Amino acid sequence: MGFLKGNKFISWSKISILLISAVVIQKAFEVKQWEYKAIIVNDAISYYAYLPALFIYHDLTLKFMDTYKGDKEYIIWPTPTPSGGRSIKTAMGMSILYMPFFLIAHAFAYILHYNTGGYSVPYHYAIFWGALIYLIIGLYFLQKILNRYFSQLITSITLILIVLCTNLLRYVALDSAMSHVYSFTLFSCFIYLTIKTHERFGYRNLILTGLLLGLIALVRPSNIVIVLFFIFWNIHSFGDLKNRIMLFIRNYPKIILLVLSFILIWIPQLVYWKTVSGQWFFFSYTGERFYFNNPQILAGLFSYRNGWLIYCPIMVFSIIGITTLIKGRKEFFIPILVFLIVNTYVLLSWWCWWYTGYGHRAFIDSYALCAIPLASFITWTTKRELSYKIIIFLLVSASGLLGWFYYYQYQTGA
Repeated sequence: MGFLKGNKFISWSKISILLISAVVIQKAFEVKQWEYKAIIVNDAISYYAYLPALFIYHDLTLKFMDTYKGDKEYIIWPTPTPSGGRSIKTAMGMSILYMPFFLIAHAFAYILHYNTGGYSVPYHYAIFWGALIYLIIGLYFLQKILNRYFSQLITSITLILIVLCTNLLRYVALDSAMSHVYSFTLFSCFIYLTIKTHERFGYRNLILTGLLLGLIALVRPSNIVIVLFFIFWNIHSFGDLKNRIMLFIRNYPKIILLVLSFILIWIPQLVYWKTVSGQWFFFSYTGERFYFNNPQILAGLFSYRNGWLIYCPIMVFSIIGITTLIKGRKEFFIPILVFLIVNTYVLLSWWCWWYTGYGHRAFIDSYALCAIPLASFITWTTKRELSYKIIIFLLVSASGLLGWFYYYQYQTGA
């Protein structure tokens, strides 16, 4: 479904991506975080630190911090290592994703006579545009997934709801350097690649799956649980699960190649940790941990201390939509259900289970997955009686408006 422009057919889903992009740009220029150098802040300082350390100060060990007296500004929060060195707190996945935009910003900072230390306005500005481009890539692959199973109109509505009526909007337009929109895009690509790989279980697809899974984990290690979607895709019964395990065993050379591809992405990180700490695996989150024996499930979902479903009420319909997958799109039912249960348990076992920010931002990473049951729920609604359609339309609209209300509350500090 769409409309004709000249001789070309323009789909509704692509129109929705253009609309979403326009809204994101409008929201970003409404505040202009880059002018206040307020994009590379908080956790993003560590995500980003590899780039100035490598390309500007030429010292990933951060020893330059002891003697540096130049005129280039830097902001790095290192973690002490057992060997007496310094380690950047986070893994380097985000720096890899930032890198093209960092290099462009570095060139412009030089040309326009800004401070070239890595933290002046051009660097913040470039990160915003990078976040928007990654969002568009993620939405492109997500609409390709949804269009395989749902109508163009349902896909378009789902894309709009998943971005403009949730906290994802905030983490593209304003907090652009945080990892969530990037993980959203990586998840979109992974879901698409999973479907393609199980259709054609070849070396190329499995190598790409391993590389992408490695990058997902390098950006945010806890997101490794997305591998469950790959394992349980199109599983309907214990018999199917047994057949899937046998498929992996019969194709063990391909699975080994997948694992090696995963490890390949991690080699620079392992070498870095070995260099700065003397350990191949260095846990740099000193004093922070998971409490798997005390997950805060109810509070993390429903409390006013950043409860996910409180501040992103539109996602309630995604949760409900999981039940509609049983009859509608059962190939998604088991993998999404298993992933969401395990992911929720892991996220809400972290010591800071409320994840300081807006609307429990840790769940944003999985919105590409949540979009599928949301689309299924909307499809189910279209087949109900008119009275049900009206009631659900009003509830969804109210949830979307409430999401916008929370967005402005957070933006104004209320």
